[in-house]
Amino acid sequence: MNNDVMCIGSAAVDSVFLLKEFPSPDEISLAYWCKQFCGGSSANVAVGLSRLGLYTGLVSKVGRDPEGVHLLNRLISEGVDIRTVIISGKTAKTVVLLTEKGEKAIIADTDCVLKTEEELPQASISKSKALYIGDCFLPVAEKAVDTAREMDIKSFLRVRNVHFSFDLNVEDVISNADFVIMNERTYSMIDKRNENFIITKGKKGCYYVKEDVTVEGFPVESVDTTGAGDAFCAGFIYKILRGGSVKEALHFGNAAGAVSTTKYGAMDSMPSKREIESLL
Repeated sequence: MNNDVMCIGSAAVDSVFLLKEFPSPDEISLAYWCKQFCGGSSANVAVGLSRLGLYTGLVSKVGRDPEGVHLLNRLISEGVDIRTVIISGKTAKTVVLLTEKGEKAIIADTDCVLKTEEELPQASISKSKALYIGDCFLPVAEKAVDTAREMDIKSFLRVRNVHFSFDLNVEDVISNADFVIMNERTYSMIDKRNENFIITKGKKGCYYVKEDVTVEGFPVESVDTTGAGDAFCAGFIYKILRGGSVKEALHFGNAAGAVSTTKYGAMDSMPSKREIESLL
């Protein structure tokens, strides 16, 4: 069966530490607890879409190690097609620091990230209705977006601040994607000539540049915002593919993101359709 959405990017194991506050340089902060969760932006989005009822595949890399086996088993249990996941190297690991105030800092390694366009399964991608392009090296994102455009497949590109940390030229790939999703900080770093931007603003909601429309967020009791952007993307993509307007999709995405912040763990917090609709 062909997938509705192919999610391209990272799968990882997250080590989450809950702290009173972030440590200053040369200081030690004692954690209230440390837990491991499945994560990785694209893996989270794939699970989020699957929980909403879409057929979803993942193009990613995991290691031939216990963490990789755990991730693959979890993805299978969530109904995600893992046939295009590459087994190579060591599974990516992420350290997430959370504070009682809801602040977070994330440290990620790049050992097991898609790096070259040869790692993209063109045949599988061409049979999908949409692509989500998350954390991957620029040549991979460029090839994925170009393929989507050639095949008339909808593309949803996630852009992060890390793309600019390496002084990468992302303008071409951005201009060719149907929707480009980023947070406010990343938007402040980017060329504003394109209009296909969706700016996520956390609990304040989001803004769609092309239609000059702001959609308010939902007030909830948040405990962990890790994965909230992934939940937003899953909700937004789902609604677009189900024929909703952009404004309706933004509203649905905001609700998905809000629900996800009421639980710990990125992948664990991806909401069901019922949970999202209970907030609408």
